Amino acid sequence: MPTPASGLPTSELDAFTAILGRMISILNGKLSSTQRQKLAGAMPSIQWEFPDVDTKLCLAAGPDALCVAAPLDQPPFVVRMQRSTLEDAAFARRSLGAAFLAGRIHVRGMNPLRLREFIMLVDPLLESYREAYLECSAAPSAPVS
Repeated sequence: MPTPASGLPTSELDAFTAILGRMISILNGKLSSTQRQKLAGAMPSIQWEFPDVDTKLCLAAGPDALCVAAPLDQPPFVVRMQRSTLEDAAFARRSLGAAFLAGRIHVRGMNPLRLREFIMLVDPLLESYREAYLECSAAPSAPVS
């Protein structure tokens, strides 16, 4: 099975990308209209980067919906971490705040006045990732012939 620069098998990398996309969809359903509007006003796009698996995902926040957008060359707001950091936080093996303080999460471009809107996003995002991960792992495998 071919492996991209990340070292993950292509199928595993595709699964991670699918989980991230599903996470955004689930998150969209968890946020109220008011929360989406506040997020869109504060941070219309948040680029999530996972350098260990060579993956970038841009969350585009509009007043009506959140969606996945193509990664940007010069994103205004970036959250960068290892995939394992996200998964450890989503499954309560490690605090996201502790990971941030330990230097495992790097944030660039955040306006300190908008910190409240970002913090409001963290718990529903982790919950959405966990749900998307469990959905993906519960999906039946293709039959082997």
